[in-house]
Amino acid sequence: MPIIRRIFVLFCLVRFCLSFSQEIKKQESTTVFIDLKDKSIASYSINKAVTKAQFNFYYKGYETKQARDKGLKKFRNDPENSLNEPSFTYTLYSSSCFSSNPKPPEKIYTLKGVDYITLEKFRENNLQSSSRVYILHKLKNGTYLKWETSMIDFN
Repeated sequence: MPIIRRIFVLFCLVRFCLSFSQEIKKQESTTVFIDLKDKSIASYSINKAVTKAQFNFYYKGYETKQARDKGLKKFRNDPENSLNEPSFTYTLYSSSCFSSNPKPPEKIYTLKGVDYITLEKFRENNLQSSSRVYILHKLKNGTYLKWETSMIDFN
């Protein structure tokens, strides 16, 4: 009888613990389609092997040199900011950027069936996403590259 009681107690304990577990949800992603000639792109770099990339975007309102100069002047006039320099750009690195074994981006031949937003829409959200961000851009030959990216904050 004690063995049945132990099994029953163990069974109840397992069910109790499982009642607090959460369902694992598939992480959604945000794919941002960019035109590499867009004025809201501060800079970008892609290595020759096309395995690593870096994309720098201006924050909304700082696309022009005049706006950045005005923001810099305002920043420097605040005594609390005397030690820092402001950043007017947001940087996304390809996930393979800091890897010793870089993975190339996904090559896509058509945008049919690809769920994406524009860079302007992404900037409306202050370049923020609660999910993985992919950068999609068109090549000269008409195909597309889809980069898995990460944001690293050095501040």
